[in-house]
Order: sequence, then structure tokens, then C-alpha cells
Amino acid sequence: MITITREQAICMFFYEEFNEENVARLVPKIDSMEDLEICYLNDDPTEPVLMHIQTIHGDPFKFRLYPAQYEPQT
Repeated sequence: MITITREQAICMFFYEEFNEENVARLVPKIDSMEDLEICYLNDDPTEPVLMHIQTIHGDPFKFRLYPAQYEPQT
């Protein structure tokens, strides 16, 4: 499975190119939405959705959070 970071997912959610400028502009939009977080359903990280954080924690097998930054597995 591919690894998509939270920052990449946020750009994807807004249909914006993934670059530093867009990350700096878009991440604060998501961060300012109290109790909402970007996540994905089941095992498809290519389709980011916004979900209430309690819903994510209440069904961790259905909703998955993106890693904050890419860390390759060794």
C-alpha cells in the first residue's frame, strides 16, 4: 500500500497541488476545524474525508488517520 502523509491528504482533499505553499495555506484550515480531522476509510488512503474525531476513535478499524510525515520503513 502507498503511504500518503496528512499534508498530502489535505492537499488532495482541497484538490490542490502538493507543494510547500499549499501545505502552509491549507493545513491551518483543517487545524482550525475544531473536533474534525482528515482521515480515510478502511484501506484506501487515496480518498481523504473529514470526520469528527470521536467517530474516528470510535471506529478505528473503519477510519484511519494519516501519518504527519512520511517515515520510510527500514
